[in-house]
Amino acid sequence: FLLRTLYPARAMSGQQMELEAMADMFNKMVDQCFKKCVAEYRESDLSVGESTCVDRCVHKYWGAHQKVQDILQKQMQAGGPSARPM
Repeated sequence: FLLRTLYPARAMSGQQMELEAMADMFNKMVDQCFKKCVAEYRESDLSVGESTCVDRCVHKYWGAHQKVQDILQKQMQAGGPSARPM
């Protein structure tokens, strides 16, 4: 993001953009699942309940992300609404 702000004339490659998007998604997932599943710090390791909650949260978050990606990819391939310039 900072690189694009400082040097707008330089275009990011598709791989760089994808890596940035995946890192952003991962950070958001970690933040959301941690907030949801870990109420307070009692021990250095997660409890069984916290671990189960995190596992389910990550699974749901990743599944939702994959569905959105699939829909966007199909729309772009079909020339759908997301592929049209505004």
